[in-house]
Amino acid sequence: MGIYNALFAGASGLTSFGEAVRVVGDNIANVNSIGFKSQSVTFTDVLAQTIGVSSTGSQQVGNGVKIGTITRNQIQGSIQNTSSATDMAINGNGLFALRDPATNQTSYSRAGSFQLDKNFNLIDGGGNIVQGYAIDSLSGKAIGSATDLSFGNLAAQAKSTANVTSALTLDSTAPALPVGTIFNPADPATFHFKSDVTVFDALGATHVVSQQFTRMGQDAAGNNVWDYHTSVDGADLVGGTAGTPTEVGTPTASTVAGGIVTAIGTQSLVFGPAGELVQENAPPATFNWTGAAASTITLNFGNASGQGALYPVATADAQGITGTGLDATVQMAGAFATRQVTKDGYAAGFLDTLNTDSSGTVFGSFTNGQRRALFQVALAKFPNDAVLNHVGGNLMQETIQSGTPVLEKPGNGGMGTITPYGLEQSNVDLAAEFVKLIVVQRGYEANSKTILTTDQMLSSLMQLKR
Repeated sequence: MGIYNALFAGASGLTSFGEAVRVVGDNIANVNSIGFKSQSVTFTDVLAQTIGVSSTGSQQVGNGVKIGTITRNQIQGSIQNTSSATDMAINGNGLFALRDPATNQTSYSRAGSFQLDKNFNLIDGGGNIVQGYAIDSLSGKAIGSATDLSFGNLAAQAKSTANVTSALTLDSTAPALPVGTIFNPADPATFHFKSDVTVFDALGATHVVSQQFTRMGQDAAGNNVWDYHTSVDGADLVGGTAGTPTEVGTPTASTVAGGIVTAIGTQSLVFGPAGELVQENAPPATFNWTGAAASTITLNFGNASGQGALYPVATADAQGITGTGLDATVQMAGAFATRQVTKDGYAAGFLDTLNTDSSGTVFGSFTNGQRRALFQVALAKFPNDAVLNHVGGNLMQETIQSGTPVLEKPGNGGMGTITPYGLEQSNVDLAAEFVKLIVVQRGYEANSKTILTTDQMLSSLMQLKR
């Protein structure tokens, strides 16, 4: 029986080394597969047969070899940069969670080559939807349980302008207008300078708001006093006339007596000897828009500094924020200039592009210039992800041996971070695989020699009787 067992031992070697070639071949075939993890084969001997007992113990002869384990190498592959905003690579631990919309089954993968489908779901090449957490628009934090990353029907709703800050240079040499001049937004002779800014109403419609400035003269301390007015086209306001500039509000003008400003108007700016803004009287302006909700806009000309008892710091600035008086609107000798005007608010917009940061937060950029966080990618971690069931398409599924996955945000709980515009490459080492291939090939050849030798011995045995 022993000589026949040698045949079976050689056959087991051929079978085992043949399977090893398959494993090595699979590694080499997937050298360019995104997120692929190479496998290694370990062999184990088959239970030996006892053929006798001696003084030194049992005498055993092996019965061949078999595949012991096939394990996956979990070492991270290199990350290749791409030009796609929806490509992601995991730098560290974790797997992307992907839901099959047809079966509702969740699979897992290291391959982060994603794109948007016709419904604006973020999917992999097999149509599985990437899972993540919705971002609360108020707190900016991820909330709720993991859900589909779907970007359909997203829009940036319009927001009305609430704050306007004007950085102007008023000409200190401008002569004061004759006493008794009544402001008329349609008559440039009733004011010195004008600056325009475009604002938004609650529906996102734009309106051009004009600010007109009139130098009223100097107060008793030698400070220059300017009144300002705010106006828009009458068509923009309820009850207004199209084409006729209409003033917003009913401000009280500064009072001038004997060439000296004796009382400061309700909408006025006072400048000190260095051209700094020392007093800002700028109450919020309410605009009763035609066809849209009324909005109140705070007009800010800078952080006034205050000056002595006449303009105490405590009441110098309309917004209650004092400073040097030189950070925005100032008064200098020379031509009038609008240096900068900033405002908030925006029109309605639609999703334009997506981009992701290292925390896996996906941001949406909208056509109105707004950018906000929309989702945060979820990562899965298994107690033993080396024994997940590989189902093809770069996908893996949970097994009893792998344990139950934990979903977490990138960077939390031992999870890796996300590299946007990147893909994790296969971790196959071609040099090492070719060396394994040589070893397996030699092992296969050696076992075939065992079978050949045994066959020759059996042939010799059969020739003993003719």
